[in-house]
Amino acid sequence: MIIEMKKMLIDIGVRVDAMSLDLARDVGAVVRNARAVEERVREVAEQASSLVIATPRAAKLAQAAAGLFARYRWLQLRAAARDASGGDDRPRLSEADHRDLARRAVAVIAELRGGVAKLGQLASCRPDLVGAVWASELAALQDDVPPIDTAAIRARVDAEIGMQWFADFDDAPIAAASLAQVHGATLRDGTRVVVKVQVPGIEHAIAADIAALRAIATIDLPGADLPTLADELARALRGELDYRAEADALDALAASGTTCVVPRPIRDASSERVLTMTRIDGEPLIAALDAATPADRDRLLGALVGEIAAQVLARGFVHADPHPGNVMVTCDGRLALLDLGCVLSLARDDRRSYARLALALGTGDATTAAAQLAGLGFVSAQPALLVELASSLVSLMRPGQNTAELDYRAAIDDQIARARAVGELAIPPSFVLLGRVLATLAGLLARYKPDLQLHAIVAPHLFAAAS
Repeated sequence: MIIEMKKMLIDIGVRVDAMSLDLARDVGAVVRNARAVEERVREVAEQASSLVIATPRAAKLAQAAAGLFARYRWLQLRAAARDASGGDDRPRLSEADHRDLARRAVAVIAELRGGVAKLGQLASCRPDLVGAVWASELAALQDDVPPIDTAAIRARVDAEIGMQWFADFDDAPIAAASLAQVHGATLRDGTRVVVKVQVPGIEHAIAADIAALRAIATIDLPGADLPTLADELARALRGELDYRAEADALDALAASGTTCVVPRPIRDASSERVLTMTRIDGEPLIAALDAATPADRDRLLGALVGEIAAQVLARGFVHADPHPGNVMVTCDGRLALLDLGCVLSLARDDRRSYARLALALGTGDATTAAAQLAGLGFVSAQPALLVELASSLVSLMRPGQNTAELDYRAAIDDQIARARAVGELAIPPSFVLLGRVLATLAGLLARYKPDLQLHAIVAPHLFAAAS
C-alpha cells in the first residue's frame, strides 16, 4: 500500500507540474484563458482519486492535496503574469492570494478532521513559520470546525454511558474540534459539567491518516527524521482516542502540584469515547490576552511559561498539546488547562539531560552540550553545527534578555536555515511532542511580545533539574 501511495503522490506531482509548465510557456495566454486553466486544475484534482489504490480516506486526502496544489500553481502563474508587467522576474503571491489558499485549506481540513486537523492546529500557533495570514486563518481550526449533528452525538452518548446521567444536555455544542465535540450538561445531582464526545467514525479517519503518515515517512527527505516524527505523531493520535486515559491524565495533572485549574473527570459518567468533566467558567486564552491590559497579559504569559517549565523540568508530566484553544482564563484570572488527550512523560534522566544541555549551551561548554545531545538521542552528520544551532535557540533565554525586545520571526527563521544546513538529523522520540509544546509557546511569545525575562522564570527549574 505504501508503494502504491508513493507512486500516486509522484504521479499527481508530475501531472500538476506538467500542467504548470505547459501554461507557463505563455504567461499572456494564461491570463487570457483563465477559465481553461481552472478547468484543467479541476481535471487534475478529479484524476487524483482514480490514482489511489487505498482507502476512501486516502483518496479524499490525495484529491484535496492535488486540488490545493493545483490552485497554488495557478496563483503562481497569475502572479508571474502580473509581475512580468512590472519587470519583476520573481512571481510573488499577494496577501489576498495567500488568504485565498489558506481559506481553501481550512475548509478542506475542517471537513476531513482527524490527524490533518491536529497538524493544522499546530501550524496556527506558528506565524513565524507559516506567516501571519496562514496562522490567522488556521486559527479557526482550534475549536471552530463544522459541528456534528446533535442526534448522532446523543446516540453515541446513549450507547456509551446512557443519557440517564443528565438532567439536561445542551444540543448546541460549546466547541466542535477535530476529534470531538463538547456539550454543556447538568448531572441529576445538579453538578454543572461538560461532556466531551468522540466524533462517530473518527477512529477510522485517524487510522487512514496514520497510514498516510507512515507512507510519507518512507520518502527520503534530507535533514528530516520522518520515521520518528510519524511514529510519535501516530502514537499521540491513537492516545487521543482513549478518554479513560485522558481521565487518568486529568487526575495526574491536578495531583502534580500545578497552580492551574484542571477539570475533574466524572468517572461513572465516562467511557472510552465519552468523557464527562466538571465545568470551568472563563474565556479562551487568546480572547483574554487580546482584551487584557499589558500588565495582565504579561502576568498570564509569564504564568504559562512557568507552568510549562515546571512540567518539563520539575514534574516530568507534560500537557503535550497546549495550543491556545486548550487554555482558558478563569473568572478569577487563573489559567485553566483543558484537553489532556495528548501527554508526555519525561523520565528523571531525560529531564536532567535537557537541563544540563541548556546550562552547557548557556555557558558555552560545547563539549558537554554535544555529549548531552548525543545522550538524549540527537544524531547529526555535523555535531558541531547541531550544537551551534541549539546554542542559538537557548541564547534567547540569556540573563537580562527581554522578550519584548526579541524579533522572534527573524531569530527562528535563522535557526530554520541553520537546521537545513545540518543535513542528516535524527531526533529522540520525546522531542517530537516536546518540540510541539515549545513551538506553541514560542508562537504566543512572538505574537504578544510580553515584557518578560525568560531566564528569571526558567532558571530555577533548570538548576533544580540539572542537579
